[in-house]
This record gives sequence, structure tokens and C-alpha cells, in this order.
Amino acid sequence: MYPWISAVFLMVLCASQHAAAQSNIDPVNCYAWTENLGWINWRAEAVPDQGVVVHGTFLSGFAWAENVGWINFGDGTPVGGTFYSLADGTDAGVNVAPDGSLFGYAWGENVGWINFDGGILAVPPDPARIECDGRFRGFAWGENFGWINLSELSPGKFVAVEASFAPLACDMNHDGAVDGQDIGDFLRLLFTAQTPGWNDVCSGDVEATPDQAIGPGDIDAFVACLLGSA
Repeated sequence: MYPWISAVFLMVLCASQHAAAQSNIDPVNCYAWTENLGWINWRAEAVPDQGVVVHGTFLSGFAWAENVGWINFGDGTPVGGTFYSLADGTDAGVNVAPDGSLFGYAWGENVGWINFDGGILAVPPDPARIECDGRFRGFAWGENFGWINLSELSPGKFVAVEASFAPLACDMNHDGAVDGQDIGDFLRLLFTAQTPGWNDVCSGDVEATPDQAIGPGDIDAFVACLLGSA
């Protein structure tokens, strides 16, 4: 990222506060730790409509750090609809790859850019990601304050989505039930070039040896999963 885009991104941050969505971060498991900033709350209860929202291919909303204020994960409207382009401050935020890896940047007015690709440089490498149980893990890097730890194990000291948003195997439309209504979404992702969300891959990559993609190897297991739930 380039320093000149910071002011542009700050203007987008201020404007986007009026269009924030309800956070789907778990209200208990919503904290990430950083040695120099303390706890970062991904779902501030005082303003839950400004908490972080996990979508299929990107994050949006705000986390609250008591010592430095709001951290913006993106405005929820990436150009192209899938990923923030990261080309400039008008389309910056944190993206989620189909395998759950996080990449891109969050922004805090008082701390600057936070690189969610940064964990690959940790020792040992531990990139930031969201896993199929709905938990975040790994590390992100703040250019002005160091590491954000997403890998704490104790309840209440890590970040996870609410249980109702955690992916369910074969539930391709993410309505909490495995039934015939999931077939169309499975076939769409199997036969088109549409980029699947991390939650789509968690639900549809059901072959015996998952490869973090939805492909022909998942067909038999998906059918068996549907029949087993009938």
C-alpha cells in the first residue's frame, strides 16, 4: 500500500460507518490480543452494527481497540463484488480466500495499516485465516505496533463467528439445513468459474481427502451426505 492513500481510506472509513451491518462475530469469543495495544474487540457491544462482519470472500465493519480506537476492515462493497482490489484507499479491506486465508489491509486512524498477509513472515509462519469451525487463527502485522495474535486458545480470548454462521458440511446455501435446496448451489460452484467463499468450500469440499476446492472428487461424497441427511 502507498502512504498517500491513507487520507482517502480515512474518508471512506467515515462515510461507511453509516452503512454498517450487524456483526456476526460471536459476542463472547470476539477478542484478539496484541502486545502493544492490548485487546481488540471485533464486536463492540455498545455499537454492534459497527462490529466486524464475515462474508464469504471479504470482511467488513470495525473492531475496537480501547487504546487506539476503531480499526476498519472494509466497507463491505468491494469493486467487482468479490475481493477488495487493494489498488488504492477507495477499495481497501481484508479479503478471505477460498481456503480461508486472509489477505489485504485493515486501517486504524491511530495505528496505520494492518497487514493480514503478514503472518506468513512470522517464526514459524502462521498466516491469518478463518477455519471451518468458524475460528480465526494465525497472526496479522501492524506496521506501527507489531503482531495481532489470533491463535489464543482460551475461551473469550480468540475470535470466532457466531455458531449459526459456522459452515455445515453440505449446507451449500448456508440456511442451517442439509436438503435438496443445496444441490443447485453445489452444481453452480462445481460447473462455473464463480469464486467460492471460504464457507462454500467448507460446506462443499467433502471428499475423503479435502483439497480446499469444490471439484468432481466431491460429487459422490456430497450425494452421500444429502442422502444421509434425508
